[in-house]
Amino acid sequence: MGYQPPKLEKLFDKWAEKHAKKLSAADPYGMKHEPPYGKFVRDGIVNPDKWAIQEPKICFIMPEAGGYDDLEKFPEGHDLAEEWNKKGCFTKLMFKFAVWVQAVYDSFFDPVPYVKKPIMDQKNDLIRAISIVNIKKSDGQKVPQLDLVKKFAQEDATELRKQIELINPDVILCCGVFRFLVGTPPEDAKTKRKRDFVFYRDELVKGSKLAHKWGDKLIMDFWHPAQAYYPMMMNNVHYYTVREFCRSGIATLGPFEWAEL
Repeated sequence: MGYQPPKLEKLFDKWAEKHAKKLSAADPYGMKHEPPYGKFVRDGIVNPDKWAIQEPKICFIMPEAGGYDDLEKFPEGHDLAEEWNKKGCFTKLMFKFAVWVQAVYDSFFDPVPYVKKPIMDQKNDLIRAISIVNIKKSDGQKVPQLDLVKKFAQEDATELRKQIELINPDVILCCGVFRFLVGTPPEDAKTKRKRDFVFYRDELVKGSKLAHKWGDKLIMDFWHPAQAYYPMMMNNVHYYTVREFCRSGIATLGPFEWAEL
């Protein structure tokens, strides 16, 4: 596999090797280890060419990539970002992603546009312009087991932090996982090679219950899109909700070098 930019591919190679070491022929799902491991699922930048020119750059952090735990169907693991690039917006959940992406883009307009109903003619392009980071990159289940997601967030905190740094987004949407990513730094945090959490509390500036600033990046503590499968006509509710939460975060925590509101 060589779909991501070289530094990300190198990170994934080492990361996959780390997970593979937890596996054995007698224990294919790594259940003797805590947390359990399976075949590695890569993610990241959906379309590197579109990502390079996109402003702002949006990254979704999700619990896990569900449905890729079948070892017979995916014996070598899977590349989720490559699949999304090839297929575009091909599920109801991804349509929800597209609505959210459009909402974030529109949050930078002043005055904001009036949208009676989100226009999804560009839904495939919207999906291909994002990046996605799954916390649990092994043995993805369709229904996330949050206790395991939490354990992976801590076990792979160093790698997850590095992946986010290499992707270098402007806006990070944490979809029901923010509480697993943030923690109090240990006393030896500056000298430890392995991180305890992806983000330490003293790195973040809190603007509201949902909005935080990390360097020049906006982090939003959102819910998982799958928690709200409304009919198509109700997507405007999600559009306005996400857009206004982001506008509030930008106004409270700004200025950002990449956005003026």
